[in-house]
Amino acid sequence: MDPAAGPLAMRYGVLGPVEVWSSAGERLALGPPMQVRLLAILLSQPDASWSIDQLVDELWQGRPPKTAAGNVKTYVWALRRVLRSPGVSDPAILADATGYRLVLDAQALDSLAFDDLTQRGYHALRQDLWSDALRAFEAALALWRGEPFAGLPGRGVLLSVRARLEQQRSSLLEEVADLHLRAGRHNELIEPLRTQIDGDPLRERPWGQLMVALARAGRRADALATYRQLHRQLSDEVGVEPGPDLQQLHTRILRSDRELSTSGARPPEKPTPRIVPRQLPAPPALFTGRTHELARLTTLLLGDSGRAGTVVVTGTGGVGKTWLALRWAHDSLHHFPDGQLHVDLGGFGTATQEAAPSTVVVRSLLPALGVKPLEIPAEPAAQFALYRSLTADRRLLVLLDNARDAEQVRPLLPGSARCGVIVTSRHTLPGLVAADGAHAVALDLPSTAEARQLLVSRLGAQRAAAQPAAVDELISRTARLPLALSIVAARAAARPTFPLQAIADDLAVSRGGLAALATDDAATDLRTVLSWSYRLLSADAAWLFRQLSLHPAGDVSAAAAASLAGSPAHLIRPALDELTRANLLAEQSPNRFRCHDLLRAYGEELTDAHDSAADRRAVRKRVLDHYLCAAGAAARLVDTGHQTIDPLPLTADAAQPAFADHRSALAWFTIEQRVLLAAVDDAVAHGFDAHAVQFAQTLTPLLSRMSQWHDLGAVQAIAVAAARRRADPRAEALAHRDLALAHLQLRRYEAARHHLRNAMARYDQLGDRPGQASTHLYLAWVYDSEGNPRESLPHGRSALALSNSSDDRRGEAAALNTLGWSYARLDEHARAIDYCERALALQEEVEDRLGTAHTWDSLGFAYHRLGVHPTAVACYRRALLLYSDAEDQCGRAETLVRLGDAHQAVGDHDTSTELWREAWTILDRIGHPEAVELSERLAAYR
Repeated sequence: MDPAAGPLAMRYGVLGPVEVWSSAGERLALGPPMQVRLLAILLSQPDASWSIDQLVDELWQGRPPKTAAGNVKTYVWALRRVLRSPGVSDPAILADATGYRLVLDAQALDSLAFDDLTQRGYHALRQDLWSDALRAFEAALALWRGEPFAGLPGRGVLLSVRARLEQQRSSLLEEVADLHLRAGRHNELIEPLRTQIDGDPLRERPWGQLMVALARAGRRADALATYRQLHRQLSDEVGVEPGPDLQQLHTRILRSDRELSTSGARPPEKPTPRIVPRQLPAPPALFTGRTHELARLTTLLLGDSGRAGTVVVTGTGGVGKTWLALRWAHDSLHHFPDGQLHVDLGGFGTATQEAAPSTVVVRSLLPALGVKPLEIPAEPAAQFALYRSLTADRRLLVLLDNARDAEQVRPLLPGSARCGVIVTSRHTLPGLVAADGAHAVALDLPSTAEARQLLVSRLGAQRAAAQPAAVDELISRTARLPLALSIVAARAAARPTFPLQAIADDLAVSRGGLAALATDDAATDLRTVLSWSYRLLSADAAWLFRQLSLHPAGDVSAAAAASLAGSPAHLIRPALDELTRANLLAEQSPNRFRCHDLLRAYGEELTDAHDSAADRRAVRKRVLDHYLCAAGAAARLVDTGHQTIDPLPLTADAAQPAFADHRSALAWFTIEQRVLLAAVDDAVAHGFDAHAVQFAQTLTPLLSRMSQWHDLGAVQAIAVAAARRRADPRAEALAHRDLALAHLQLRRYEAARHHLRNAMARYDQLGDRPGQASTHLYLAWVYDSEGNPRESLPHGRSALALSNSSDDRRGEAAALNTLGWSYARLDEHARAIDYCERALALQEEVEDRLGTAHTWDSLGFAYHRLGVHPTAVACYRRALLLYSDAEDQCGRAETLVRLGDAHQAVGDHDTSTELWREAWTILDRIGHPEAVELSERLAAYR
């Protein structure tokens, strides 16, 4: 970084030693090492807020001195003095409600400037502007002064950020090498590529680039020797051969491929199996007109250049942007063989909904591109980088519907100019057009002829021809707005005996409209059309329509609607049927209904106008009670020992689904998971903190069984805040503990320990021995997962003592099994078996099915390590039966692996391979990291 460049008041560098330069270019003295480390932590996530507890944890890695919090405040005070800019009154490090935050000017941090230049380069590359891309990439690389955060311990957040930055730099060096190869600078590349390989010898792409450069320089023998060197290195160090593409490149060089000496294409990377996503919703029924706009999309997205690019379809609400995009997309599927992605960004939903942040959206798109849930990076920047990488060489169609602004869209643009992107928005998004090369397609109202065609297609030609004047008036009264025309036509079709003129007359005298969809032209006001439909409802159906707008999500089951109404399901069914006939609800599957966001917005306005605040709150409570009660019943079937702390008094008339067993409970949860998560947000938004806390407690066994660790973490973070607001330390402790579980499963071990310390502090304050015991068990799990079974032993012993003293039989059994497993891992087999057998006796006494499965697995492991293979196999088989009954796929897979190991140990290779393959199928489906290791093991035994 050049400290003298530009007018910024202060410049910060982390791409090398952590350094700060004043506006005059002077390097500032930053103080003692711990003070520099604190600054580095703040710089690792610019503009993020850090609590004192988090900073203490990062600085001392779990072993802080008693004065740690005071030391942090002292470091902050000293850094503020160092970083104060002349003439600026505000400190560089601000204190807010959650902690400390370092305020940076734009481009003041070299890592941010590096990211910006990198993105500019990739944008130029998507447009085939190779020289511009190369200049941007080389400017980005010039910012590096050494290893990121050089001289600081590589722990915690600095370790992950350092790894991310170094990965980005390596990828960028490879892109630069590709560009130089395209430009024919192969001679200049040879030595830099050798240096790059020396620094990271297991990355195959630079080896391929070096082979190409040598071959093009006429050094065929050296290119072949380079391949032999790579082959030896991979074989010696990791026991594998070069990838198939490097093998193919080697063959081409052997054959003196003439095309290789002139081609500018880079050596292909190792191919990976691809999922072809098909996410488009169904095409619009009875779509008419828009021929000009469809042709325009074809020209922009399927031009002769081979580049697809981005198109923004803009227009007023209800004008048919999504219909147009879907119609064109379905007509053009064959042009995008690598699939289609679709997401509703929610930019213009109801007043109580927020637009989906791009950080949430990208996490939902990665699984569609083949990324397993546990493989999704924790950092948003890494998620976006992975998304761009996965789309970089594909021909995909991406439909980003209902965008709020350019900033919501920009991070979601694919990493390839071969991908087509359609964005729909009520805004024109000039920033996307000006800065990102998007093309705008403005969607105006359809012509009168097209509007008539739409009505005729729905009403039937005979009825429309019999009343032409009424059809003309309907077109006029609806201002030709497609959504309004469709609603009117649907209503008329549902009342075939109504004269069309009567419908037109009703529209003429009705006033009002949806404020969220109002336009400068009053004739496009949808409230007229919606109020007309609403006023024809019976009193019961009208009341239910209003109340359904208070439901946390757009889809609702008949049972949830009955609970919301406070009526038995058979009494509410006629009103649901009436709303369905009036097209104010759609029954998307038996007993499950969907209400469009625009209709929900209208219902919200109506309930605000007609129902008291007390009545609305009562409705919200009834529906939250319904989901909390149902989720609780499901959780108790999935985990027979599950119970919430101080259960809430729930509404007595809340209708509930009936669960035959834990399998039907899990099937129900799969359907309702999105609604349940929305209910947690709704509870917090409307002041039902007690419900939010209990939702988190109830959803833990369900989300855990389904391996939904990101969602579990989000719910428990909400519960921590809600419990804190309620001054409920017991609930806060439980939320911290279960939040730690989510971090543990995502392999964020430091974060897990942080929350477990918080949980333990509150349990200690309460004197809650079962809570203390369970927290010790989680800590033991953390250490064991990190490969430190000896460090887990003290926590297992503490858990056992606490469970014994509180007469907690399930907790005692779990502690005994934890100790048995740890001793087995340490090859103290006799002690391991003794602890596990004691655990089994207790688990059978308290009927803990899943705990019993865990213990049989531990016993199998102990006997296997002891060399008593028949007994080990028998124990593993018992565990498998219990895991299968509980539908615990993760537990079943892990035991299958160990059972395969036992058969392999006695030379039964066929059985072991079969068991490992069965385990791999499960682990790969749920995205478990062990799937990769197991795949390599299977490959070795083929």
